[in-house]
Amino acid sequence: MADTSKHTIAVLVENKFGVLSRVAGLFSARGYNIESLSVGETLDPSVSRMTLVVRGDAFVIEQVIKQLHKLIDVIKVTDLSEDNHVEREMLLLKVNAEPANRARSSAWATSSGPRWWT
Repeated sequence: MADTSKHTIAVLVENKFGVLSRVAGLFSARGYNIESLSVGETLDPSVSRMTLVVRGDAFVIEQVIKQLHKLIDVIKVTDLSEDNHVEREMLLLKVNAEPANRARSSAWATSSGPRWWT
């Protein structure tokens, strides 16, 4: 069985209507799964950056990158996993606490601080 690993791929695309749909469609049509997807406008309002996390062996990742290059609106594709990098995850938690318990909840969150898992 091939060694599958997680790859983070950065894609610069033209900031146009439907580009996200075409990229997602490329993955679903080929049976690839996007584990994580983040999209945001760059300093240039005509360009957006998509950050995708995909799991696969070397062949699958190579095919994904080649297929992304074929899309018209794609400007640049980079596999960030090939270079030294830092990965972080964030959890945003909303707590609905009664007024009497808010101070205790706030104190717990402050004293707990960030938690790091490997």
